[in-house]
Amino acid sequence: MLNLVHVRSFLAVIERGGVRAAARGLALSPSTVLAHLDLLEVDLAAPLVDRARGRVAPTAQGLAFLPLARALITTAEEALRLVRSAPLRIAAASNVGVYLLNVMLAEFQRAESARPAEAAPAVDLWIGPNPEVAERLVRGRADVALMEWWDDRPGFRAETWRHEPLVVIVPPSHPWASRAAVTVDDLGTVRLLGGEPGTGTGTLLRAALGPAADRLATTGGFGSTEAVKRAVRAGLGVSIVLASAVADEVAAGHLVALPVADATLVKALRLVVPEALPPTAAAARFAAHAIHGATIGAEHRAPA
Repeated sequence: MLNLVHVRSFLAVIERGGVRAAARGLALSPSTVLAHLDLLEVDLAAPLVDRARGRVAPTAQGLAFLPLARALITTAEEALRLVRSAPLRIAAASNVGVYLLNVMLAEFQRAESARPAEAAPAVDLWIGPNPEVAERLVRGRADVALMEWWDDRPGFRAETWRHEPLVVIVPPSHPWASRAAVTVDDLGTVRLLGGEPGTGTGTLLRAALGPAADRLATTGGFGSTEAVKRAVRAGLGVSIVLASAVADEVAAGHLVALPVADATLVKALRLVVPEALPPTAAAARFAAHAIHGATIGAEHRAPA
């Protein structure tokens, strides 16, 4: 296989009329350009450039190779353009995509636009249930996944990109609304909307509360956090949700958010990419930004 770097040096020598001029245009030393020419001639088993008595001109074989060399470089540049311009495909679990992703994604695109000679990649965003997010990633329909859980299947690399606290939400008219916190025993006395076994929140509650979770009276079937919030506002019960999911309602006074005083309810959100992802890929740069460079939610990150 021909080395395209060597081909580019050959073209520069012919088009600029000399090795030194080619070296200046390529930001290389003349000796490096000459080495490229020598290696290319070895690969093609033919002299390509007549360098006798200071002359720099293509040989007969060089003239025959010249249009092919230009086609090789043009094809390589077009391949880079097409592949690099493909959209960054992000799949996000519903709560992550709705409440947490937008600000971080905007920060990433601004950072990408600031890179020299780079444009921020277009983003193809899909938001849905966590199992379907995992399936899209596994089937190659997403480049990166942001999830509430990951089952550690092989071939992928998962990192925790954010720790998000959960809070109990009640309407302002609820007896708990004036309290600073609630307890696990309190939760056992009310109807809990969502958090049923099999859900991400339900799994977390059982891990955090142990046997006490069996005393919780949970009601499922709401389908989304938005539906749960509206049910709580209507007085149908209380719920446990991601703190970021109710920030607007709490600020507006439509809901009251309370911590659980005697339990630590924090969800570790996962970012998952293919294990073989090259570090130059847009998905790898996005993952690095999410884990190391994003400022959103820094107050909720776990201590190092």
